[in-house]
Amino acid sequence: MATLSHRQRLWIGAGAIIPTLILGYLGLRPLHLRWGATAAEVARPMPGDLARVGWTRAITIKAAPTAIWPWLAQWGQGRGGWYSYDWLENLLGFDIHTADHILPEHQQPQVGDPLCMARGVCNNAVFIVEPEQFFGWQSLAPDGTPAWTFILGLYPLNATQTRLVLRESFSTNAMPSAALAALEIPDAVMGLKALHTVKARAEGTRVNPLLTVLEIALWFGALLPGVGAGVLMLRRPAWKKPLALGLLAVLTLLALTFLFPPLWLRAVLDAGLAGGFIWLWRRNGT
Repeated sequence: MATLSHRQRLWIGAGAIIPTLILGYLGLRPLHLRWGATAAEVARPMPGDLARVGWTRAITIKAAPTAIWPWLAQWGQGRGGWYSYDWLENLLGFDIHTADHILPEHQQPQVGDPLCMARGVCNNAVFIVEPEQFFGWQSLAPDGTPAWTFILGLYPLNATQTRLVLRESFSTNAMPSAALAALEIPDAVMGLKALHTVKARAEGTRVNPLLTVLEIALWFGALLPGVGAGVLMLRRPAWKKPLALGLLAVLTLLALTFLFPPLWLRAVLDAGLAGGFIWLWRRNGT
């Protein structure tokens, strides 16, 4: 069989990776849109629900609502932050600084208060404040009707455990379907991190400042073997196994990005990809 040229292998690789990326995301999409939420939580109405419920995500916190509420009450730029990846938001100039303690000056939010997404971007307003139960804000369409609702709800399971439910919904004319679908991607990344951050804060867990660095390192730990597999595919006649490893790396990156697995599982997945790459590299093209 004739050896394929670099260009042919490049086209084969792109033809395999792009559909894998798209289909892999579509397969994970139903999971991240309702990450952590039960069927009952997804179906349960929440204050401010608009016609198009985008996603409902939830997490169990080992604390009573009284311990969780102060972290919700100070949510927002210029207040307690967004509890997510500050470094990423600040790369875009948002000026977000997540608090690691309760801020007394931001514990009395009022309906109608502006809530800023970024420095100088305060086109949202608090629409509900029910201490220890609901905190949410909305943005308005040009005609003054709600276009987007972001709400956090606290639902006690027992005296020491509470479900924190995050829901975002949109009016039918808030944005085109394509734009809403695109919004799902960064929102999943930032929203899942926010839920975990609030959980850690409310439970009093001391979070190592290097945790975010480790999360990023583990993400790149999946990316690099995939890139290496692509290089082997282009440079060596035996291209099928490197391509298979590259596809596994793509699926792993999707899982790390949209499912927020525990750190130990991320490390195991990275180790598997790294081991696969080393094995391929040592085979000298056979």
